[in-house]
Amino acid sequence: MGGADFIHILFSEYLNFDPDNPNWINRDRFFLDPGHMSTMLYSILTLTGHFKVDDLKNFRQWGSPTPGHPELDLTRMIENTSGPLGQGHTMAVGAAIAERFLVSRFGNLVAHKTYAYISDGGVQEEISQGAGRIAGHLGLNNLILFYDSNDIQLSTETKAVTSEDTAMKYKSWGWNVLSMTEITISRSELLLTLH
Repeated sequence: MGGADFIHILFSEYLNFDPDNPNWINRDRFFLDPGHMSTMLYSILTLTGHFKVDDLKNFRQWGSPTPGHPELDLTRMIENTSGPLGQGHTMAVGAAIAERFLVSRFGNLVAHKTYAYISDGGVQEEISQGAGRIAGHLGLNNLILFYDSNDIQLSTETKAVTSEDTAMKYKSWGWNVLSMTEITISRSELLLTLH
């Protein structure tokens, strides 16, 4: 639930969607990369009417609509199956590329934003590196990533396996990187957008 504050603000103030029509073509898209953050997504989607409290009570139970790693379900506003780390990151890039293609063909009538929530473990995956590079190269100004960097991955602290500066890496790829550390107490968070 570490990103609940971000998700709340995103869904209540920025994300353009119609809770009664989850298939609306011009809706903004939200992709979750770290499947272990599914409680956060299920909670906000309960507030938008896409899940019931009983669904949350059956979290990670056999046959439950809240299995723990969200499964693709557009009727409930889940845009991607959260499988291996890095997958949500790359799916968001693909969706942003598709949106720019549609805008080039049909104009701003189909313009919308793509948002993704990414984390330390996902950023370390090579598939994310490739997606980040191509997004920067293409200048996808319709793509916004929220990077929750708490210096932990699934098996250890991130410093045990990497010492790279993630913000500088994304900047070198052409991303606009905004640090949100001044408004947080214990976490370093980055908002990554393209110019």
